[in-house]
Amino acid sequence: MITKVQADYLLDLPKYVIEHEAKGENTFLERKSYVPSIPINDRLYLASKIDDEFTFFIDIYQTSKNLLKISLHFQEDDASIGLLRVDFNGRHRNPSIANESIPEIFKRYADIWIEGSHIHYFFEGYKPLSWAIPLTIDDSFPIKEFSDTGQFGSILQTFGKRINLQTVLMVTIQQEIHELD
Repeated sequence: MITKVQADYLLDLPKYVIEHEAKGENTFLERKSYVPSIPINDRLYLASKIDDEFTFFIDIYQTSKNLLKISLHFQEDDASIGLLRVDFNGRHRNPSIANESIPEIFKRYADIWIEGSHIHYFFEGYKPLSWAIPLTIDDSFPIKEFSDTGQFGSILQTFGKRINLQTVLMVTIQQEIHELD
């Protein structure tokens, strides 16, 4: 298991989207065109030019029942440790006991169901990403709600900034076109 200091280091490390080459080498992308299919169920692989000991990924998941319920999950790949997750229009229950590593802002949410958009953090002494707070009270993520699928591009770019992603993501959402007979 890692410490909170190590988790914060991994979050702050500059990262790039990578593409795996046939020779086993990675290409670091400065720009990435991303056109997800709806509902979204994708993974983007990341690495750092500064510290090549770690690799990462972002999982993006959208439910087919509710296209406004989406999860962006950032994780260290090799050890499978979740470092940050943002869930829009979901629900989460925090652990019932807050140890000394849990900041005061989280403690009032101990053993509470959070309804709606929230952000998960890594804390020592708990399973990764066990603790969350509503996005409305989190200063590190400026987008608080997801009410229109057209917001997805700005949400993904904001998430990228939060995890120090250096690759510029150019997101295009394919809209379904229905022809009338």
